[in-house]
Amino acid sequence: MTDSMRRRNEFGEALRNVLAQLKREGVERVDRARVEELGQRYGLDPDEARRIFADSEGTIWQGELIESAEEPGWEAAVLEHVPPAAPESGI
Repeated sequence: MTDSMRRRNEFGEALRNVLAQLKREGVERVDRARVEELGQRYGLDPDEARRIFADSEGTIWQGELIESAEEPGWEAAVLEHVPPAAPESGI
């Protein structure tokens, strides 16, 4: 496994944990900036973090992307369903 693949896998797992934590807290939305910041922790550029997040719809989360009025692409995602993750994730 390459370093790039490892970082993407770690990001995917962290994303799963963060989204599950948000749902446990009753949060129904995640902003694009939060996804980009999380991706940065794993050495991903913002474009790659956004792409991985959007591509994970249907596996890590289910919902709808909210299109941005100011920038190209989406600004947030409404989280309709997120599978539970371990509560002790610490992320």
